[in-house]
Amino acid sequence: MKRCKNCWTDNPDTAERCQKCGRSLGETWWKNKNFRLYPQVIISGLLTAAVLFGVGSYLFGVSNTFGFGFFPIPFISGCVVTVLAYRKEADTNNSLLNSLAMGVILSICVIVGTIVAAGLVDASLDPVILIMIFPVIIATLIGGGLGNVINIAIENGRGSTITIIAILICVIALGGYGAYQLSLNGHYENGAYVLSYELDFMDIIQSDADAYLNASYTTSKQRISNLKDAGIRYERMVNITNVAKPQSDEMIGNSSSSVRQEYANAMGIYLQLRHNYCVEMYQGIQSEINGNMKEAKNHYQNAEKLIPQIQSQNDQIRVIIDKDSSFQQYIMGKRDQAKRNVERHKSENMTYDILYL
Repeated sequence: MKRCKNCWTDNPDTAERCQKCGRSLGETWWKNKNFRLYPQVIISGLLTAAVLFGVGSYLFGVSNTFGFGFFPIPFISGCVVTVLAYRKEADTNNSLLNSLAMGVILSICVIVGTIVAAGLVDASLDPVILIMIFPVIIATLIGGGLGNVINIAIENGRGSTITIIAILICVIALGGYGAYQLSLNGHYENGAYVLSYELDFMDIIQSDADAYLNASYTTSKQRISNLKDAGIRYERMVNITNVAKPQSDEMIGNSSSSVRQEYANAMGIYLQLRHNYCVEMYQGIQSEINGNMKEAKNHYQNAEKLIPQIQSQNDQIRVIIDKDSSFQQYIMGKRDQAKRNVERHKSENMTYDILYL
């Protein structure tokens, strides 16, 4: 029996053309002049990609969806196009061609979207982004190949094969989600470490600054000199809190559990309180240097009022850490690592004294 490559109808061995669709049975696919693109099928594939990207962006954010959906989204869209195209014409090659066309259009959309997004944030792009065309097309074709397997399974009535394919699609989706979760953990871990590192530096610098503030003096000139030294250090601490803010946000935005989220939020509040304290102290020091003791006193009093809040927030953080023994071990490990590095770096050319000038 000869099977038609167009409609998959079985014909007698002596037949030259298909008894159902009339296509030549000896025609090779590359000589086939009847390949057709179906705009509505291609649009369906593009809409599938748009919906997947939209849902992913809503759940995980645009950047995460772009990074971790770079393969799954074209893959699934290519599979959808191939299956739908096969319903139009039972030709696996023609179905794959529609998938390829959709992949080319989708890759162009990805590049245009990337350029537009970069323009909105005033960022420059390297022309190398054009290479992104090929991974998208390849992922689409792989998905198209899976779609053809599904088509053949349907044609032959192999329900088990369809089940297996559905499981494969789920595995790919779960794999992307798993990679996303690993990324969340990596970003959270980085934020937890760097934030602890910065706060440890602040403790060292604040101790140094307060030593100048509380140092005894015999002349106004000596007091002014001490105030200037203290002011430099408090200004540096203000800069550290500004630098550390993105790390706090990174922890908050990448929390994968309730205790992590609670800790991240608490650390964000603690960092803000430390920032406000340093700002008040710096402004008080500058006012005293300029001879405005009334204004300086107000700033010092505002800073003093923040001390109980800082201590209370620190106590609250300890309570959060103690809620989960595994999290306690994890976060204390990050803190110990940060403290060791701070101790090592502060002795190298007095890095902590010049790092934030």
